[in-house]
Amino acid sequence: MIKKNYTIINDAATYSEAILHIRACNYLTYDVEATGLNVRKDIVIGFGFCGIVGTAYYLPIKYWDILKQELLDVPHKLNVTPMLKELASRELIMHNASYDIRITKNNLGIDLTSALIADTALLRHTVDEEGPFALKKTAIELQDKIGLDVEKDANEEQLELKANVVKNGGTAVGYMNHLYKADMPIIGKYCCADVDLTLRIANHYNVILDKEGLCPFYFEDEVMPLYKEVTLPMEEHGVKMDMEYIKENYVKLTAMMVDIKKDVEDSLIGVPEFHNWLCDAADKKYPVRTKGSFAQAVVGYYRIEKWFPISKTSGKFTLTKKLIEGLPEMPAKSFLLGDKDALNITDALEIQRFVWKMKEGHLINISSKHQLKSLVFDYMGHKPLSFTAKKSPQFDDDLVQHLADSGIEWASTLRKYNKLTKIKTAYYDRFLSGEEDGYYHFSYKQHGTISGRYGSDAQQLPRPMEDGQDDKDIVYFSNTVRRFFISGKGRKFIDCDYESLEPHVFAHVSNDEGLKNIFRNGHDFYSTIAIRAENLEGMSADKKAGNYLGLLDKQLRQKAKAYSLGVPYGMTDFALGKTLDVHIKEAKDIISGYLGGFPNLKKWMEDSKSFAQKNGYIKSEAGRIRHLPKAKSLFKIHGDKLLDYRYRKKIENKYGKDEVKSMYMDYKNSINNSRNFQIQSLSASIVNRSAILINREFKDRGIDGWVAAQVHDQLIMNVPDDKADECKVFIQSIMESYKLSLQLKAPPEIGVNWADAH
Repeated sequence: MIKKNYTIINDAATYSEAILHIRACNYLTYDVEATGLNVRKDIVIGFGFCGIVGTAYYLPIKYWDILKQELLDVPHKLNVTPMLKELASRELIMHNASYDIRITKNNLGIDLTSALIADTALLRHTVDEEGPFALKKTAIELQDKIGLDVEKDANEEQLELKANVVKNGGTAVGYMNHLYKADMPIIGKYCCADVDLTLRIANHYNVILDKEGLCPFYFEDEVMPLYKEVTLPMEEHGVKMDMEYIKENYVKLTAMMVDIKKDVEDSLIGVPEFHNWLCDAADKKYPVRTKGSFAQAVVGYYRIEKWFPISKTSGKFTLTKKLIEGLPEMPAKSFLLGDKDALNITDALEIQRFVWKMKEGHLINISSKHQLKSLVFDYMGHKPLSFTAKKSPQFDDDLVQHLADSGIEWASTLRKYNKLTKIKTAYYDRFLSGEEDGYYHFSYKQHGTISGRYGSDAQQLPRPMEDGQDDKDIVYFSNTVRRFFISGKGRKFIDCDYESLEPHVFAHVSNDEGLKNIFRNGHDFYSTIAIRAENLEGMSADKKAGNYLGLLDKQLRQKAKAYSLGVPYGMTDFALGKTLDVHIKEAKDIISGYLGGFPNLKKWMEDSKSFAQKNGYIKSEAGRIRHLPKAKSLFKIHGDKLLDYRYRKKIENKYGKDEVKSMYMDYKNSINNSRNFQIQSLSASIVNRSAILINREFKDRGIDGWVAAQVHDQLIMNVPDDKADECKVFIQSIMESYKLSLQLKAPPEIGVNWADAH
């Protein structure tokens, strides 16, 4: 066990010692402590670094003054900039470097990007793509290999930090957000521990990286070049937003939703069953009582407020017996004195209705699935389409769509309201609350998916819709979202979206000439698959032909989308039958026809499976590895028999039912991943490497342009207006240049917002 030597730099001696430490190390780890996670607005309070395992330093910049309850500059006034410049002259490793680099640059004026050589989250993702990727969780998992009892240390650190934050005026709930309020020695220790862990983790994974031959892929070909040259600039630049346009449409949308909401409510209130539902619901929740909400409503209903003063504390009528006895003789008096039968049924129901609306805010809450479920299933008599795990009927979007398709007007209006609500909350509300000075900064996680595609909130944007594809208002407001993002004055967007990237890659990696010829001949991929798989005679996949399947039978073409990549990825006849809602025999015939129509596809599927069974991993053509240890270990014990139901039943006595099921799922998923990973990961690498080359070309040509966003197979570049035509040519050339056995296509579009450039 290596002894830990953590130093807080607080005088000239420790400052000089730290400088010597930096100069003595070839590479160091670096970490920032700050007041929060916003790299543009939060404040750096200190940073730490470590070049030798067990030895780390923390330079405090600000500290929390307990008496003044504010951040102040540290009294030692040691110069931060020279130390950062020393660090910038070395090679640096960080964990979540995007944060540390950008907040250091924005706050302290030093850009450490060129010094960055590795990010430990991306190291982990490259050699162990399943995660976890958080620093402490990774360290705990590796604690036996990195020489620390991390679980014990981390727990003690968290308890100490939390107690100290609370003592200094912070909150115990979400105390990590108030880390800056902790005493300097505690923050320093915490930071030193993190940079020490980062170094130990980096050393551990670097050995594995080298052993698996992944160093070129990580350091040179893709991972770190993408991170430094594309990811960091994308996150730093953000995207300018047309705030006037957003706010203008927000007003239109919210006003329209108020009207639609009223239409739905009025429609539901008008159905014959509604009255019974409301009476029962109100009686259950707000029963006829001589006290509480109902009694208060009686006062208003009979207009006898002048007899009862309003309490200053509760804001309710004071209903004492003496005051009630002072009322003239009337049903309300008898009722409030305890005679429940004094009110006639009509009045009681009206009062309940009034209480319900007063308390609930409306007669029916169309956002309440509980209320709608009760009304629709129990009173209207509609049949549910699905049930929860607890066998409760579900009122969901599928049911609303089904009812709307059946011609039920209120359901059609509710569907529209629900869709507009999603557009409002997912896009309008999100971007209005998340914008900073007219910009929105998307996050791009390179370790967000196993394949190497970005995990990003940019991927959630709605796809463009055509007129007639849905209700005109849904189409309009959905299409406004991409218009939020603008290139800025004197600039343009260039949008390049790969045409059918995964199908092209699929045809390439399977090496099936029939699949390749689909694209060589310019035919429609899904129509071709449908024609071959289902032996459709007299149909063509040629979009220009009069008998083009997509024209004559769109449903059959759409059906093929469910299995065109699903079957190669390992979709079973049972799963396909469920997906298409057809008999298992028909599903089996489709799969047989598909694989029979493309003979080399079946060979590639078998070869991929055999490779994973033998080696316990699969590698994409671009060099990324998907580790599949269960494919190898389970195959070694059971062979391919785990896929046989009868064999699984046979071994249940030995292993137990749950364990056999788990083994089967692990093995089946591993085999499926041995195929789909090759396609998905190569597709990701093609997009990633194009982005790297485009940014390099901008730099080489001296053009102030950059990759501004990546959405699925689409890259969006921001370029000067007068360079757009020049950039358009080389961007397309780069994106179509990846060496496949098929020519890729990525036609460019130019516009001033993301909608026009699509």
